[in-house]
Amino acid sequence: MAGGSTKRAVAGVIDSGGVYASRAASGGGYVFLTGTPIDETGGLPAAAQPPAPYQGSEAARARTQTRYMMDSLKAVLPQLGSSTSDLVQLENYVGLKTHVDGLFRTALTPAYLEQDRPTAATAQVGAFFPPGAAISVTGFAIAPDEASGFVREFPGSDPAQRVGRQFNEMLAVGPYAFTTYFPTDNVTGIHPEVRTEDWNWRGSEIRSEAEYGVKVMTEKLANLGATLADIVNYTLFLADVGDLYEFDLAFGKALGDAPASRTVIPALGFATPRREGALGHAEGALRMEAQFRILRPGQGAERVVVAGPGAGFGVQSAGVRVGPLLWLSGQYGEPANFGSSLDAEIADAFGKLEAVCANGGTSLPNLLRLRAVVRHPDDALAVFAALRRAVPKDPPAVSIIVTPSVLPVPEASVMIDGVAFVEGA
Repeated sequence: MAGGSTKRAVAGVIDSGGVYASRAASGGGYVFLTGTPIDETGGLPAAAQPPAPYQGSEAARARTQTRYMMDSLKAVLPQLGSSTSDLVQLENYVGLKTHVDGLFRTALTPAYLEQDRPTAATAQVGAFFPPGAAISVTGFAIAPDEASGFVREFPGSDPAQRVGRQFNEMLAVGPYAFTTYFPTDNVTGIHPEVRTEDWNWRGSEIRSEAEYGVKVMTEKLANLGATLADIVNYTLFLADVGDLYEFDLAFGKALGDAPASRTVIPALGFATPRREGALGHAEGALRMEAQFRILRPGQGAERVVVAGPGAGFGVQSAGVRVGPLLWLSGQYGEPANFGSSLDAEIADAFGKLEAVCANGGTSLPNLLRLRAVVRHPDDALAVFAALRRAVPKDPPAVSIIVTPSVLPVPEASVMIDGVAFVEGA
């Protein structure tokens, strides 16, 4: 059992302008959050917009919005027994690569995240809701309980080496470990073992990145006494969703017969290179990044695969539970509704999430985080409306991303995943 409250609770509810979400939701000592520059009216506040004469500066927009977002989290997390110092894992989304510098230079400061920072992944995606937002963050923290040992740990790291580190490579809490895989080094951008030369037609960039990922992750997890079969859930960012096939060829065997749950998110780019629009190794660009949640063996918890819709959609399970958290794979609507009814698509996805929750001993009203990837910004309002029907009170933290390309199911308009609290687990 995790530390902290065994009941679900929410803080920072926004219920206006068609928006229905909480800034943070907790259960079993875990606090899921969404960081978007949005106020209680459901819109982009004036305080999150650069003052004159800097309205045209993307750097100013990123810094101003990050400051508003971090101040909002700093105010709401203590209501659930947590703080920005208790962050465990973040997924940072930006609209332009130039937004990343402003995001980091504002968030990674003494005011918010000075030391012992969480693990993180950062990807350039499409747009966000509300319109005008340049950055968005989702992730989770803990409500620490030192008496029960429910605190953040940094396996295998020297405290002196963590000072000034942008984000930590590995972090653990209770039965979980958390890490991110980047196919990079700190000298040339693309790691030499990954780079695929372009002078002939042999080779595959995504295969090279994924196979190296298997090697890196195997070594990382061995230090925990774990294997890739202990991965619980992961977010996979792909610059080309067509690369999912070769990623699964590389990772499939290592993940075993009971693979993790996952969500695949289309991305425009990653940290390497800084230049907008670069694609492929010949232009110095990576094709993937992935962020992982892993079972720590020997901590008294069990990895439970939960059956349901989405199982076998590529190399994935419908859901995987460890402790009080059930991690739900991304779900799509039924093909019959593609292109004809967005509301029906969303209802289908919610119905599939509900089925997996039921198989895992919980229900949609116990969602801690809901994440949707939509084709158009206005589609977010339909997701909020469906969430209100599924969870009539105390909504989860909600993260909505506008995809920059087609989804892994090209005809679909929306993909929805979630993390649910399993009471008593």
